[in-house]
Amino acid sequence: MSHSIAELRQQSPMWYFERNFVALMDMISAMDLSLHRQVEFDLAGDQLSLNLAEQTRYTLLLNIRHRFSQLDPMVPELQFDVRIYLDAQLAEVIAYQGIRYLRYKYPYPNKDMHHRDEKRQTNLMLFDWLCACSRLNYRNAIINTLKPTSVPT
Repeated sequence: MSHSIAELRQQSPMWYFERNFVALMDMISAMDLSLHRQVEFDLAGDQLSLNLAEQTRYTLLLNIRHRFSQLDPMVPELQFDVRIYLDAQLAEVIAYQGIRYLRYKYPYPNKDMHHRDEKRQTNLMLFDWLCACSRLNYRNAIINTLKPTSVPT
């Protein structure tokens, strides 16, 4: 899904945080993730897992992993850590591919060669990923659910 400049100008600056929240909450409820804590599913031959790593009164921490089976084995799995703010109804990528503490804006060029708006780009990528999962009907792709031995808080 492309994101044209004209389309983005018409929307609020927080639209992708809001839409990611709605899509993730729908996914969590469809998979009953609050009960199982971890759900694995097979989507178009790829292995995906959602892990509810932390649950507090106002936030959830969700670990998303996507292992691509049909690509070159050198392609790493896709990893998102997403903080879901229940009171504000927003979802934000807080870590991507093992990179923690994404800044809102980076000078360019920079030592690690992050894009100028790396945090925005990762949140837009999560939005596109959630749209793809929805199009591929993730609801019918669950293959395994795991309950934790102890409930994290």
